[in-house]
Amino acid sequence: MARIRLLVAGAVSGAVLAFALWGGNGRAARRRRHRLVGHGHHLRGIARGVWYRCCRRHPDVHVDDLVLADRIRSTLGPVEHALDQPRVHVSVYRHVASLHGDVANHYAAERLVGAVRSVPGVVDVSSHLHVGLLAGDGCPSDALGR
Repeated sequence: MARIRLLVAGAVSGAVLAFALWGGNGRAARRRRHRLVGHGHHLRGIARGVWYRCCRRHPDVHVDDLVLADRIRSTLGPVEHALDQPRVHVSVYRHVASLHGDVANHYAAERLVGAVRSVPGVVDVSSHLHVGLLAGDGCPSDALGR
């Protein structure tokens, strides 16, 4: 009896999947396929991340400067958003990161430098951040009309 239930459940799920992938040629069918493929990619990324953490792997610290600069920019994005700061320019030479740009206060500058220091592969940080925004400059949220 359990085999029959399992067989029926597999057949029903296969029929639903087949309908979602090949059912119809209209706009709704394309949206279903696109959404299903997107969910599949998302779940695959989550599974890879879980596997990466379960294996206790760490990012390689011996990467070239361009990859390290991309890692730094990826790390700084959420910090800049949380601090409501304009983008900071990042350059890396021999694993030493240089930061250029304007920040609103010393706290923001220290948070950005601390975030860069935490990136695996960064040997040192050279901060050329100017504290205090000019009159014409503003925070990204100022453009929203708040």
